[in-house]
Amino acid sequence: MKLQTERIDNHRAQFTIEIDTERLEDAKQKAARKISRQVRIKGFRKGKAPYRLVAQHVGEGAILEEALEALGDVLYKQALAESDILPYGPGAFDDFELEPAPTFVFSVPLQPEVDLKDYRETRVDFEEPAVNADEVEQALKQTQLRAVEVTDDNVQVAAAGNRVTIAVESEFVDGESRDESAEADTAPLDQDSLTGEDSEEEDGEAAPAPYIPKMGDTFVNDENAIIILDPNEDPFTHGFVAHLIGAELGSDVEFELTIPDDDADETIHGRRVRFFVSLKNIEAISIPELDDSFARLVSRNRGDEEMDLAGLRAATQEELERSALAEAKSRYSGEVLQKIVDGAAIDYPEMMLEEHIDDMIGDFERNLAQQRIKLEDYYRLTNSSKDDLREQYHDRAIQSLRQSLVLREIVSAQEIDVSEDDIELRLDLVTAGYGSGPEIRKLFDTPQMRGNIRNELVMNHINEHLVAIGRGEDPAAAIEIFRAQMADDAKRAEERSERLQRYQAEDEAVAPAEEQSGDAELEVLSEAETAPSGDESTSA
Repeated sequence: MKLQTERIDNHRAQFTIEIDTERLEDAKQKAARKISRQVRIKGFRKGKAPYRLVAQHVGEGAILEEALEALGDVLYKQALAESDILPYGPGAFDDFELEPAPTFVFSVPLQPEVDLKDYRETRVDFEEPAVNADEVEQALKQTQLRAVEVTDDNVQVAAAGNRVTIAVESEFVDGESRDESAEADTAPLDQDSLTGEDSEEEDGEAAPAPYIPKMGDTFVNDENAIIILDPNEDPFTHGFVAHLIGAELGSDVEFELTIPDDDADETIHGRRVRFFVSLKNIEAISIPELDDSFARLVSRNRGDEEMDLAGLRAATQEELERSALAEAKSRYSGEVLQKIVDGAAIDYPEMMLEEHIDDMIGDFERNLAQQRIKLEDYYRLTNSSKDDLREQYHDRAIQSLRQSLVLREIVSAQEIDVSEDDIELRLDLVTAGYGSGPEIRKLFDTPQMRGNIRNELVMNHINEHLVAIGRGEDPAAAIEIFRAQMADDAKRAEERSERLQRYQAEDEAVAPAEEQSGDAELEVLSEAETAPSGDESTSA
């Protein structure tokens, strides 16, 4: 066998294999015997008919086809063994030439190859996030609202300060109607409009023009919206709360509002919206004062050391800063990754891209199923086909595949690994809030949980590496800082759990004392009520 290997398009290799004529003839003889066992030839038992009669019965072409299939499988495997080719998937039998010598041609998709170039020199500006005082006060206000007490759950008329449960529907009442829009008659819906997914801006391409709502389009729709009637905190748009104050329980309220120019969505500034609101429940509530007493209660409920309002404000600031930093680093790592992807040399076979598109469509189909929409219904609603959907995903799949290949290469190049100690540490953090007993640990310490934790930590480590690379820092040091932070979080969670148990025990100890004090007061009151009056004592 003579083997020639060369690289061809679409990241494939091509095997050209030349064999002796005798080997082909031997394969044809075996093929004829196999065929003779499958067909009946008059005068011969199955498998015993000579080659000539088998050829007359089924044709020389059928014998050659059977021989090529059997011989091709052997030759392909032999070629793989003799070459340095690492196939990504199954190969294809492309051609066969009988003259001047029997020659087979195969193509095989290759494993993807990624050259990260000088990725360690990638630099991206990083802006440290800042948390302002307004954000802290807003967070404290949300903490207040989570601690409200219901003082009357049977209010009949809504007033400012009440908490209401409403069903709200709304629609735009101005703008171009769908009947007037030629685009609405011809342009199909895309998958993002059906599933609520965000459209992704393709690399190097301008983002699509924002959708302008038509007359009759929904503005907001919620069957069980719970809001506090504060005229200064309208939930949907300015003026909404004012129309509910004074409304009766069970009533329906209809009104129109104009979207102000300070709305976050610039495409609807000045638009008119009609609201239909049903008041399902009205409650009078008491919102705790933002003072030292409230701060003490909040800190105890969290399992923190008891603190005053200044301490709660400082702790809230710290939490917001940690959260903001985590979000900023997540976005930043994505920017660094994209810059590395843009500078890398990435080759992969077409088969790999097609499989990636299959996976993305599979995810899309599952998203549709959650909304009880079949893929066939999507094609009908969007006036599209399977090929249209694959084309729609094509560029997005290329970008996603390139990123995943680069990530895999970075994991290998940086020798990113998650140790059992890392997993144990994260398990400590997960279970700390539930107590430290062996039963709790056993509940969480499962192969599936460990697998999920490992995958999560790998991504955490990758992000820390990318952030360190982009800022010109040492990735190994960044990982050690991350591990130290994780250990500190686990320790703090355990301490919180212990304090919560202590606080609970203290509260339980106080309760009987208060009950005994209450019983004593009742006993004294009872004696006072049954004792004789002063006049009765004198007469006796």
